[in-house]
Amino acid sequence: MTTLIKFLFIVGDLIFLNVSIYLSIIWMDDYGQASDHVYIFVFSNLTWVYLILLSSPYKVDKAWSLSKISKTQLAFVFMHLLVVASLVFFLRRDYSFAQIGIIYVFFIPVFFAWKLLIYYLRKVFTSDVAVKNFILIGRNITSNDLRKYYLSNPELRYRFLGYLEFDIQEKLIDEIREINTLQEVHVIFCCTPEISSVALKPLIDFGLNSLIKVKVVTETVDHSKQSIQFDQLEQEIGKSILIIPLDESKNQLTKRIFDLLFSITFLMLFMSWLLPIVALLIKFDSRGPVFFVQLRSGKDNRSFKCLKFRTMQVNNESDFKQATLNDSRITKLGALLRKSSIDELPQFINVFIGNMSVVGPRPHMLKHTEQYSKLIEIFMGRHYVKPGITGLAQCMGYRGETQTVADMENRVRLDRYYIENWSFWLDIKIIFLTIISLIRGSEKAL
Repeated sequence: MTTLIKFLFIVGDLIFLNVSIYLSIIWMDDYGQASDHVYIFVFSNLTWVYLILLSSPYKVDKAWSLSKISKTQLAFVFMHLLVVASLVFFLRRDYSFAQIGIIYVFFIPVFFAWKLLIYYLRKVFTSDVAVKNFILIGRNITSNDLRKYYLSNPELRYRFLGYLEFDIQEKLIDEIREINTLQEVHVIFCCTPEISSVALKPLIDFGLNSLIKVKVVTETVDHSKQSIQFDQLEQEIGKSILIIPLDESKNQLTKRIFDLLFSITFLMLFMSWLLPIVALLIKFDSRGPVFFVQLRSGKDNRSFKCLKFRTMQVNNESDFKQATLNDSRITKLGALLRKSSIDELPQFINVFIGNMSVVGPRPHMLKHTEQYSKLIEIFMGRHYVKPGITGLAQCMGYRGETQTVADMENRVRLDRYYIENWSFWLDIKIIFLTIISLIRGSEKAL
């Protein structure tokens, strides 16, 4: 939610700024030198982007209150006004200060109305979100600073559950597990100095399996040979935080922007004409709805409605029986849609909505999640991130029916590797390999 809000702020503010500049030109009835108008557009946009990079004005959404929004955003707009006016003055452009003032007369009300709208929408949609309970491992200056930081910022909604020590690893994990049964733990901050990656791995594995974020707060850490990355979000307390890549806000924002751009482009260029064609073919082929909507396991093991083109006769076994080779439930058209993976394309709607990603672990039926979580110890860790239309396991050949537990273990192993080693370029590589796999075809596609 936080990264989406930041994205909406950035895009919305830039749109409103440019519309305000255009309206000021119309208001002043000034259609003189086109170069002067170009300059004001360039000055305003470059200054806005530069000030965003310089002052991070959108971090207000981590500790939202109306007073903080008013103070930070008003200061930001005032700074933008000064810089733009200074550039126009010193570069001696033929652009009146009255016209600059009119820009902000149009811009400021919309700018703050946009912030207030998002503020109240966020309150509506997150009103049932629980406080984030956290545990501190290690009792030292670092952990005390971190505790004081959250105590002094109650709007962040972090609640301290207690200190633990890293003396005996098995005992530590048992203690965390015991606390988690009494009060759900959301974040574990490990503040033990000079912790090795070998000692850290079981704790991270436990966090992934339990869907608990594990962050290692440290003063000096060797960045080399680490698949887990560092975040500087907690600059207020002056610490480095070692985290799973997709725990980092800038990585979440990067992935979400890519998902939005990719899904919107695909829906407009392909689904706009493919959907009605496939819908008609499905209707002619067999009775039933065009879409097959099924509850599947998503991020944090929350169920969501996954969309597919219907490829089977309507039946009562879909929610617990997996498709098999020569499955009698599959229609003739359905077999073709499955073989070509066209049946999965409506999931780009899920990506656009935000409950799936283009790349990630494939979502399973709720019955399979219940079944395999009992058989495979690390299974639940694959729900640490959003499920994807394609994933590392799929492009490596693990798709279709899972006939043995070993097949599922291989999928989970690759899903876990993806989560722990995510990068934007890994997503691009997986998409490329998926396209190659679709062109070549796969015997495992049912």
